[in-house]
Amino acid sequence: MSNELFGRVIKVHVEGDYKADFTNDNFHIEFEVPFDDDSTPNQTTVEIFNLSSTSINRIKKGNILILQAGYRSDYGILSQGKISSVLTSRDGVDKITTINMTEGQDYSGVKVTSATSTDKKSLKIAFAKGTKADVIIRKLVSALGIRLGEMKLPKNPVYKSGYTVTGNILNNLAEVIKDCGASLYYRRGTLVIRSITEGTDEQFILEEATGLLGSPEPFEEDDSKGYTVSSLLQHRLTTASIVQIKSKTANGKYRVKKGKHTASGSDFKTEVTVI
Repeated sequence: MSNELFGRVIKVHVEGDYKADFTNDNFHIEFEVPFDDDSTPNQTTVEIFNLSSTSINRIKKGNILILQAGYRSDYGILSQGKISSVLTSRDGVDKITTINMTEGQDYSGVKVTSATSTDKKSLKIAFAKGTKADVIIRKLVSALGIRLGEMKLPKNPVYKSGYTVTGNILNNLAEVIKDCGASLYYRRGTLVIRSITEGTDEQFILEEATGLLGSPEPFEEDDSKGYTVSSLLQHRLTTASIVQIKSKTANGKYRVKKGKHTASGSDFKTEVTVI
């Protein structure tokens, strides 16, 4: 890897009643960031060593957390979401604050209750005959308060008999999205709706010179086959990233299906499954 990419960068931004930034210039920071293309939000874990008691007390459940990492000349967002728990423990002389974050926003508990509810997230929503799927999706996304990163529907069916939302709104949203031949998943903490076969071209070549570690290993499972790939930490590699790989085993463009970013001890790497 070129010398300009050395010099690791980790930035943790916390925002709520209290805003703060913690970097590896001042603290030892470790993390694990899993990612995949299913609709369930993943859990990111960040450990910050030897924070002051004042800082620890200000980091609270429900705060927004944004994690960036990479190198001095090239870093970016790995994930973002809401803090789900904060726990501080001791390991010898070190005081370790473990922050767990749920990527994006978790809407799984939002339900439709009654037509008279004043909570816009709990209204019984009925759509007229002949309503198109995209209209329903946008309405439900708005009702949930979702910040949607991208929506690209392979098809836009018409519900000739109308459509009524009942129970868990997210389940209804997932049902309509499936009818469109699309999938719902998180990408760097932002919700995306599009075909599972689509991706985002990162305009990036992964090879030994840009951080590829060893040769990708082939795999085959269920209806998919591809390679498992390990590299020095690379923020461009995330859910649905399209990357070009040059190696002894894998050569061509591939889509990232799942993986994780890790900073622990001397490890600073990204592991992905590409198809």
